[in-house]
Amino acid sequence: MESPKGLIRFNKLELCQPYHNALKVSIAASVSITTIGIISTLAGVFHWLILPICFIISLVIFAVFGIDSLILTQTPLGVNMNHPFVDDDPIGDAVVYVQLSNGKWHEMGEHRVRLVSDDLIGGYNLVEDHEDYKTIGHFSNSKKKNRLVKQVIIINQALGLRDVVNGDGDPIDDARERESLDYGLLEREWLDEEELAVDGPLAKFINKE
Repeated sequence: MESPKGLIRFNKLELCQPYHNALKVSIAASVSITTIGIISTLAGVFHWLILPICFIISLVIFAVFGIDSLILTQTPLGVNMNHPFVDDDPIGDAVVYVQLSNGKWHEMGEHRVRLVSDDLIGGYNLVEDHEDYKTIGHFSNSKKKNRLVKQVIIINQALGLRDVVNGDGDPIDDARERESLDYGLLEREWLDEEELAVDGPLAKFINKE
């Protein structure tokens, strides 16, 4: 589905380019190793048993170095020109959109988000991360939560930077402050700042900001 006018998808941002490059390198390395194994086996240089070993090595390389980059490039996120993810200086309010599993784009509200499993249709819903846990929509049919969490981390970082540009308060900090006044009546574990980081170029960008 076409994105709203003026919206830039995450995978089109310069910020995402290093992840595209890492994905290309991992694919090229995997294909090269497999190709070398095939050619060498046909030429009689290696025993035919080397071929499955080369194939396994290729899969391991892609699994270790390629999958994370692929998941990050597929983050269903969009921002406008005023968002810090874009290099240009803001001239208005920054906005953040998320594309749900049905293809529709949803403009994000003031709250950060988290994943909640959908027992009815499977996969995960995206909900607002506050006491009401208001459902935003169905986020993904994937059952690999640990991979989806990487995308949600980027979405939450985008929301935090949006609030900085727009001069809004941080709902997570506000919620933490409220919880500290509850004297333990409502227990909740908040992720440490280190756990909210995504390794690579995005982490460097966040730290620079």
